[in-house]
Amino acid sequence: MTLLARTAAAIAAVLFCAGAFAQAPTKLRFSLDWIVQGQHAPFLLAQQKGYYKDEGLDVTIDVGNGSAGTVTRVASGAYDMGFADLSSMIEYLGNNPGTPRLEAVYMVHEKNPNALFALKKSGIAKPADLKGKRISGPVFSSTRKTWPLFARANGLKVEDAQWQNVAPDMVEQVVVRGDVEVGSGFPTQVQIYRRLGVPAGDVVTLKYADHGVDLYGNAIFANSRLVAENPKAIEAFLRAFNRALKDTIASPEAGVKAVMERNPLLNEADELEKLRLIMEFMDTPNTRADGLGSIRKIKLDNQVDDIVMAFGLKTRVSPDGIFNSSFLPARGARTYR
Repeated sequence: MTLLARTAAAIAAVLFCAGAFAQAPTKLRFSLDWIVQGQHAPFLLAQQKGYYKDEGLDVTIDVGNGSAGTVTRVASGAYDMGFADLSSMIEYLGNNPGTPRLEAVYMVHEKNPNALFALKKSGIAKPADLKGKRISGPVFSSTRKTWPLFARANGLKVEDAQWQNVAPDMVEQVVVRGDVEVGSGFPTQVQIYRRLGVPAGDVVTLKYADHGVDLYGNAIFANSRLVAENPKAIEAFLRAFNRALKDTIASPEAGVKAVMERNPLLNEADELEKLRLIMEFMDTPNTRADGLGSIRKIKLDNQVDDIVMAFGLKTRVSPDGIFNSSFLPARGARTYR
């Protein structure tokens, strides 16, 4: 081989390696808020359809153990991004003042899905009927922590109902047994009452969002280091997720197929019902007007004040820096219907 040929071959090899390196996908670790369920469909559909890959990403999606745990995972840097309740982030910032270590970048639940449940035979049909009743819920439950907001919005005193501390897997059982009159959680928990022998028509659901509590729910968060060092990766992730969320809204059945692919042991009909129950909080009049993923600043400001009060946080949390809208896809990409 001539010197010229060897030189050309060497240059070609260098260019090939450089090109391969440039095309190497960016690895991201993402934490859900809980075990895989129907409401996680958009994250898994984006993976199933290759939307992350299309954006040059290699995304690992892990299960979580609650919103507070996911917020800590992202803030610590153990995960690049995550999905958790915005109120849990506000609580984290209030308890860990100083330089923020994470930012919300896409609002998924434009309405918060906290709810209370009672059996029809209890006679409870409206918030005023909760006076003097007992409510079951673990101490870390967001429904329990935001009870002062529900009480205030409905002319009740915080002490008008007595909360009973129970394990998460006992919340519904103690209601069905008659130990307490009211349970707490998300609308998806109507399935648990049904499994315990209570027909869906015999369960009264009082959704906080329907009774004067105007809070955001779960959002996508990014670690502040990722924000500073690789903002393009966040933009790419949100484009992929946004695409899958629109697909899921258009066809919940397709979204749940991705959930079943991740965990074939789940019951597909149950997961589809869960997704549809939660979609009410993702697909709202505001998301149709403003586009998916965005926030209204006055609502965020009010939520910060409300959570500081309800959670008894000692540090006043500033709304500034909680939500970073700069990574959102263009509004045209976030509109639908």
